[in-house]
Amino acid sequence: MIDPKNLETWLHEKASTAHDALKADPARAVSANRVRYTLDELLAEAKAASQHPLPPEQREWVDAPAVGRELLPEDLQTAEAIAAFLADAEATADPAYIQHAREVVARARAMHCIK
Repeated sequence: MIDPKNLETWLHEKASTAHDALKADPARAVSANRVRYTLDELLAEAKAASQHPLPPEQREWVDAPAVGRELLPEDLQTAEAIAAFLADAEATADPAYIQHAREVVARARAMHCIK
């Protein structure tokens, strides 16, 4: 359920700002036809993009192996997942990483209403 106060804040901060910017510069508008792409259009765009290779530094980044600390609040959806994540962080004995893990967990608990 949406909190009316959050909705009002969003309308004031985001929607009205976008509306005012669009009124000031109508050329920024995107037609309804451009908002929705067909799968064929998306695949054609992806194929065209793949024809141009990435620069070496970007290719290196894309191909780099995971470093193991990529969990986001969206990934921690249960109390069990949170407990395992915190246990792994504590096992590293790295104070900075433990603090980071606690911050991620706090966001995950708030996001998923987990106590």
